[in-house]
Amino acid sequence: MRKAIKLVDSVNEWVGEQLKWLVFALIAVVCIEVMMRYVFNSPTIQLPCIITFTGAALYAFAFGYVHLHKGHVRVDVFYARFPRRMQAIMDSILWFVFFLPGMGFLTYAAWNWVIYSWETNEKSNITFWYPILGPIRTLVFIGLLFFFLQGVATLVRDLHFAIRSKPYD
Repeated sequence: MRKAIKLVDSVNEWVGEQLKWLVFALIAVVCIEVMMRYVFNSPTIQLPCIITFTGAALYAFAFGYVHLHKGHVRVDVFYARFPRRMQAIMDSILWFVFFLPGMGFLTYAAWNWVIYSWETNEKSNITFWYPILGPIRTLVFIGLLFFFLQGVATLVRDLHFAIRSKPYD
């Protein structure tokens, strides 16, 4: 179990570290599109789709990394004052109440979209370029899957701390 959790952590850490290069690429593409549109008065039909798809992949793959580093927004008016064991108990309970149903639904829906996109050769109608949506839907599903697996790893750590009052790692 420890090896599986370490694998999930290391994959999300590696993916998160690589995303910074994707951010730079996205900024460059946005700047090029703005320049083409407003300086040269010659907008492209491809770049709006590329920007949208890159942003979607960026967000989806960042979820697991942010969760690994506990960077998601929390309302910790009371939570921050609880002892670490009580925080672990609350995190475990709330994982089953919110994270599991929410991520279960999102991952299931994303999987259905992936299947639909590839079976129907779905195309985007954002521009007249009409790129296929299967690849981006697949990337979003993989990103959500990484996030879900990171959530499971966090749950195992929280349950261990809630029961034994010592860190899992």
